[in-house]
Amino acid sequence: MGAPMVERLLAAGVPVHLYARRAEVRARFAGLGAIVEPSLEAVAAAAGVLIVCPFSAAQLAEITGGPGGLLAHATPGSVVVQHATVATEAIRRLAADAAAQDVTVLDAPISGTSATILAGRLTVLIGGAAAAADRVEPLLAAYASTIVRTGDVGSATTVKLINNLTFAAHVQTAVAAVQLGEKLGIRSGDLLTAITACSADSAVFRHLQAIGGVEELFAMAGPYLRKDVAAVEEVTAALGLDTGILGEVVQSGPLPLTTSRR
Repeated sequence: MGAPMVERLLAAGVPVHLYARRAEVRARFAGLGAIVEPSLEAVAAAAGVLIVCPFSAAQLAEITGGPGGLLAHATPGSVVVQHATVATEAIRRLAADAAAQDVTVLDAPISGTSATILAGRLTVLIGGAAAAADRVEPLLAAYASTIVRTGDVGSATTVKLINNLTFAAHVQTAVAAVQLGEKLGIRSGDLLTAITACSADSAVFRHLQAIGGVEELFAMAGPYLRKDVAAVEEVTAALGLDTGILGEVVQSGPLPLTTSRR
């Protein structure tokens, strides 16, 4: 997801300082005009807006924390735009650690795909200080067409987790619908063509149709869905809550999206 963001930023004329571990990635983006830095420390020292888009909380902590991380070398007044979807507490810890060094964290999870980014149509949720959001929104507009402010740091991630749990429930019901159709003698392609033209249409049915079927969707989205469902369960459990009917649908559906499967 980060690579197409860099492409869009460069195409918009934004100076991008980049660190990448792989030589081929460094060479590719140098050819596109990025300023390739030798380390995370160098990126942090050179750029006032630091955009990170890792997969997990562990990767986020590795990139931002410790003596070699972004926070240890960021200049005072910098803004960290954090695009990962992780547990809310991880974002709040990061924001507190950053504030101690006069660095602002924007909680900015994203909704979309690599293709969405390349088309400039990504959705970004932002939780955090309004002044920092004002500063970064013109940059994010290089790859995002929709930017929604949700409140304080942590609020955007909470909204994104609810969205992703709802999406996971949609996946389970869509797959169940395909399976029911097959039992009743309706081919999945025919069912998807019909439903995407009817009142039960949803993004999941359109994804299933575009990707080619259930197995293909699960192979692509399964790791992300399991990670995000686990994050929602972590957040709610810490507050003594449960995920209600959404969690029940995710747990009982045909795909293995949760470790607490019934």
